Amino acid sequence: MAISRLAISNPGSNTNSLLYTALRTVLVSVIATNKANSSANIRVWVVPFEQDANTSQYSYVAYDTAVSGQNSLESFRFPLLLGDKVYVRSNTGDVSFLLSGVDDTNIAGVELQDLQEDIATAQSTANSAGTVANSALVLALIGI
Repeated sequence: MAISRLAISNPGSNTNSLLYTALRTVLVSVIATNKANSSANIRVWVVPFEQDANTSQYSYVAYDTAVSGQNSLESFRFPLLLGDKVYVRSNTGDVSFLLSGVDDTNIAGVELQDLQEDIATAQSTANSAGTVANSALVLALIGI
């Protein structure tokens, strides 16, 4: 699993800002840091792929959540699928956002566990074929 910093944003006050568009399946969290002395309210939400116009499909991670002055707040981890978009907003221009993530264990859509099982099956088949070949060789030698 690779941990990556995927996006950073310092949006203006009361501005919906696209933080990240998922290029792959990834497990992410957002850290909001309030650089001011006074409290700020933040929003973080996910717009699922092809749902930009359908606000009822948005998934809010934080909604008008207070971040005290000179403090940070990290969201829980949440999954993003290919094409999902993460937006952020703050009522002040003093909040910076960082999105970091851990890559999914998929390799081109193939679950790693399934791939490991396929490898184990192939090894077992190869071992069986080797056993059959050895048995045939022993029988051939006995016949000589």
